Amino acid sequence: MRKKVLIIVIVLVSIGLFLYFRYIYGWSEFKFYKETPKNYLNSSVINKENYSLDSANIVFQMKGFIKNHQESYYPIEYNDATQVIIDTILYSPDYKKNAVLVITKNPVKSQSVNNKWYYNATCYLGIKQQDAFVLSWIGPNYNDFSDLKSISQKIREYCFKKKSASSQDNDAQYNLDDIRYWGESKDWQRVKDKQQLQKSFEDEKLKNPENTYEPK
Repeated sequence: MRKKVLIIVIVLVSIGLFLYFRYIYGWSEFKFYKETPKNYLNSSVINKENYSLDSANIVFQMKGFIKNHQESYYPIEYNDATQVIIDTILYSPDYKKNAVLVITKNPVKSQSVNNKWYYNATCYLGIKQQDAFVLSWIGPNYNDFSDLKSISQKIREYCFKKKSASSQDNDAQYNLDDIRYWGESKDWQRVKDKQQLQKSFEDEKLKNPENTYEPK
């Protein structure tokens, strides 16, 4: 009798584990990692010269953000010693928008830490105005990595696999390498609204410098 009960328990546990890994765990993994379907992959490519020019312009903008502690660089840890590394630039099919994965390299001040540097990473979106892309921070942020390779993999993993399945953003239905992202994501409207707010602030600052405060 006990042997039969034991067999029944083992069978039930086995069935339970099968159902869990088949339908619950498996679904969660799919939800957590959702690569872009091949037929929707963005294949926009730019020549090396223009890519280099855009990279230089992006670094220049990032340095300005760091100096003024704007966008993602508001913490005091960012300063003149911060180095900017452009990990990846993606372009929309019409080349009027871009997405930039940016890594910063900062010196470690504590003498008790073996590493001399630590790395932070985030993502910016750009909209082309005249000959340059005006950038706005959208995140996410990854901080305090001890090596460049690991944080590069982390930010790419989110932007190319996890963003479309993120539970923190109801609009995050497409990865950055999905061609649909460039036309349908609400991220772009948020960026436009943010840039319009900044422009209004700059205009008001010229008219009434004593009555203006930096927009958040």
